Amino acid sequence: MPLNSRLVSISENALIAAHGFILILIIGQDRIQLPAILEVVGRTHPLLLHFPIVLLLIGVVLVLFPKILSESKRPKLLTSGILLLGLLFSAFTVIAGLFLATESGYERSDIQNHQWTGILVFWLGSLLYWSFKKDFVPANKIMAISLAVCILIAGHLGASLTHGEDFLWSPLNQKTLTYTPFEEALAYAHVIQPILEQKCVSCHKASKKKGDLRLDEPEFILTGGENGPAIDFEKPENSLLLRHILLPLEDEDHMPPKGKMQLSEDEILLIQAWIKDSVHFEKKLVHFNAESEFLLLAKSKFQTQKNTYDFAAADQELVQSLNNFYRRIQPIHPQSAGLEVNFYGKENFNLEEIKGLEPIKEQIVSINLSYMPLKEMDMAVLAAFKNLEKLNLNFTGIRGNTLQILSGLKNLRSLSLSGNPIAPSEAKALSGLKQLDFLYLWNTSLPEGQIKELKASLTNTKIEIGFQNDGILYVLNPPIIDFDKTIFSDQTEIRLMHPIESTKLFYTLDNTPPDSSSSLKYEKPIVLEKSSTLRARAFAAGWLGSPEASTVFLKSGKKPDFLNLKFPPNAKYKGKGVETLFDLQKGDFDFGSGKWLGFQENPMDLLMEFDQPKTINEVAISLFLDESSYIFPPSTIEIWVRELKGEWRIFRKDTPDQPNQAGDKRLNLIAYKMEQLQIEALRLRILPIKSLPKWHPGVGQKGWVFIDEILLN
Repeated sequence: MPLNSRLVSISENALIAAHGFILILIIGQDRIQLPAILEVVGRTHPLLLHFPIVLLLIGVVLVLFPKILSESKRPKLLTSGILLLGLLFSAFTVIAGLFLATESGYERSDIQNHQWTGILVFWLGSLLYWSFKKDFVPANKIMAISLAVCILIAGHLGASLTHGEDFLWSPLNQKTLTYTPFEEALAYAHVIQPILEQKCVSCHKASKKKGDLRLDEPEFILTGGENGPAIDFEKPENSLLLRHILLPLEDEDHMPPKGKMQLSEDEILLIQAWIKDSVHFEKKLVHFNAESEFLLLAKSKFQTQKNTYDFAAADQELVQSLNNFYRRIQPIHPQSAGLEVNFYGKENFNLEEIKGLEPIKEQIVSINLSYMPLKEMDMAVLAAFKNLEKLNLNFTGIRGNTLQILSGLKNLRSLSLSGNPIAPSEAKALSGLKQLDFLYLWNTSLPEGQIKELKASLTNTKIEIGFQNDGILYVLNPPIIDFDKTIFSDQTEIRLMHPIESTKLFYTLDNTPPDSSSSLKYEKPIVLEKSSTLRARAFAAGWLGSPEASTVFLKSGKKPDFLNLKFPPNAKYKGKGVETLFDLQKGDFDFGSGKWLGFQENPMDLLMEFDQPKTINEVAISLFLDESSYIFPPSTIEIWVRELKGEWRIFRKDTPDQPNQAGDKRLNLIAYKMEQLQIEALRLRILPIKSLPKWHPGVGQKGWVFIDEILLN
């Protein structure tokens, strides 16, 4: 007998023996006690199953389309060989799967469908092999198609066991999901329930109540199962639901059981914080205490979701062309299609400034018109921004009876009207803005009775009215920093102001947080003679201290004769290239204005050389920070120097402190003393953080560094 024929005969006998062994395993599966070595064999099941699937699918294709092998000398032998090899590996995979199913952590009802469709693949494949050898052509095609369908079903059911129900089709289903704004989100329905549905409900639902516990509806969560209530309201940390998910994976009571898709660290923290915060089911996230751990975790989740919108991003060149000195447009996030617009300079404001946004009105989600002199006709223009979510009309002189026109903005969630002369008779127009989650009415002089009527009408809106001397402390607005220029040659003068006369203003110039005890008290204009970061806060009796206001002031320094960037900045934020770093044009909060260089994939690696040696006392770096936009302090800053006729040496290596939560948009200055070094060349390397921290919604992604000026003095 030829060698090939002998191998085929041995393989076919092995295949027949495998059928018999699999039948024995099926019959005695519930009574089998496996030794450790066979448990190891069982755990090879997910490692091996892909190979026989590929072989069998190739065999199916060759059976259905035999002309593919028309050039082959022995097409039938090749097809039957591929099928036979696939069946031998399938037999081992089925046996390993039956071994694996005997381990604890698998419910029989969960694996039955996958187990039987897997065995059916093996049986159908065997029938197809023998039919193909006997040339039963009509039967071959029917069985080949049936085998392919069965492989897909078995694969889907297996993936559902490992990755959760509906694993195969979930990417298609997700495209139909609508985004729920953070302001509308409920603690349970939009944060906790999706976790339970993906990781827990498959074992705890109406059709299958493991431990007599259901987690598919709030009333059943509160009822609990055979071991008692799932939630302990007196001692939340002892809640059974929490204890089971915190057990080690190896513990037989750990949930979800091993072999199931496990809860992520963030999901565990969310459930833990939700239980400790009294297990709210109908409460909106915006109504949680601002310091709530659950709120902070949930907010990060929704910030991640909001990175994208249903509409397409506006053309970047178009956005840049619409920017001017009095109107700044930028993405709310470097990768977001949503745009925010800020207006400046009330003396130069006119209706055309708003009308000019018509080409990008679909993408605009936030508009700040604070202190701009608005008129009723301007409000009609604003009504065209259908995707607007946030509108700031503080101190614009707008009257309440003109605001009803905003009721058509169904996405509007936050409206600020502080400092406007709204009469009680006009306040009724506000009651039609049912879509609002936040309404700010500071300093509008509305009587208490009118405020109560508004609160009764807008039951889902949080209305802020500021300090009312009712025993509750309110937060002051930050001070206003007034200045002529942020980049100066000799000195510059700065003035601090606040609309409430009783406030006292305190500031620092060394980049430390200001307070009312150890910081400098503002009494007269500040004169700066060197690069500094001014940070200021307001304090007053009966109020909480204000948030911080800050501005970076730069003293123009020496410009090197030769500049070279080893790596170019990101193409979206390339400014004027290396010249941006020495053009003495200070960037503002619009990081897409062309005055900032953005780096993410590569470090900023800048070589600076002088024709003649220079004495350098200080190197200052002007940065932009906004953690919500993934813009962080650098992970590392290196300063290399080449002194007069010397070799390169590293002068300073610094690792700036990283924040542990997202802060407001802010300008930052990092300065290093150089000990009056006389140098020929300087090299500055600034590295973005490689991975955003765990607390950030973009955890694991790369951070950004934005730089606008390098100052050498």
